[in-house]
Amino acid sequence: MNKTNRTTILLLIALLGIAGLCMDVRAEDAKSQSETTWLAAADTKVSIEPVGAKTASEPALKEWEKPVPIGLYLDYTLTTDYIWRGINLSEYRGEGREKLNHQLTAGINYDTGDFGTFDFGVWFEWYGANDNVQGAGAGNLQEVDYTFTWTYDLSKCMPSVPVELSIGWVGYDLPQLRGDGRFTNEYFIGLALDDQALFGENWFALNPTVTYYQDLDDVASVGQASWLEFGISHEFALADCPHMGTIPIIKDLTLTPSFAVTVDIGYIDSGTRIATNQYGLAVGYDLGQALNLPEQYGSISLTGFLNYSDAIADDSPNINLNDEFWGGFSVGWEW
Repeated sequence: MNKTNRTTILLLIALLGIAGLCMDVRAEDAKSQSETTWLAAADTKVSIEPVGAKTASEPALKEWEKPVPIGLYLDYTLTTDYIWRGINLSEYRGEGREKLNHQLTAGINYDTGDFGTFDFGVWFEWYGANDNVQGAGAGNLQEVDYTFTWTYDLSKCMPSVPVELSIGWVGYDLPQLRGDGRFTNEYFIGLALDDQALFGENWFALNPTVTYYQDLDDVASVGQASWLEFGISHEFALADCPHMGTIPIIKDLTLTPSFAVTVDIGYIDSGTRIATNQYGLAVGYDLGQALNLPEQYGSISLTGFLNYSDAIADDSPNINLNDEFWGGFSVGWEW
């Protein structure tokens, strides 16, 4: 492991330690606040209201509610590389200084209530130096993906199982290719566990997920290639750390470290083996909350991220899988 990779991992460990300290202090603050609240309630209970005092509280302002169960979202991402399942699709021999990738996501979803949520999204990948990767005349639009997803909260029918089920389909359109190779597709099934709901509020949530992808077209020529991902992550709100809840900008920041293990089942090479270990760190800023943006106008977020992919299956004769380090930022709007 080279010096850059070691430094990255040590940085992630240090940030996890700082965030863990914030969690400990948050627990102590919650305990102190609970005791204070109990004492205040007891003091109020024995106090005597003066004659003519106002006993009814002022009516609270009515919260805004969506007029329709439809959601919209838009996201723009600028990143140093386009990494797909450990493979760098935006790097060529002699590249030198990084040529940036521009990615755009637009989507709509419909919440049916008891029958889950249906979502459709389109993702665009634009790379200014794509001619150097795919050949002259390939154009800068590298890829367009179409994703249909149905999600359902299993706790609605099984209260003791706080798991969200996702089933979907992804179509990959590669404009620079011709013939059958231009389009491929796959389906996926995912499970996301709300472990804090399962073990209680004092549990350190890891939000474990598992997602299985099955190729339906071009990979492995007979559509038998599969891909499996296991992931964990935890969001730390800096507002929960001592003395940070009132500091401008800082109070609206979150740190989210993540870790994922990916398993290749015929994508990179024949057989089944661990493909990569992926480490990530995202720093999010709730711009809408900082600006007191009315809820009816949606939410706006800014996110900076760093990722490192440690190639385990780096001895494949078919695909050159290497360690990758990349980062960028995104701007997102959701309604």
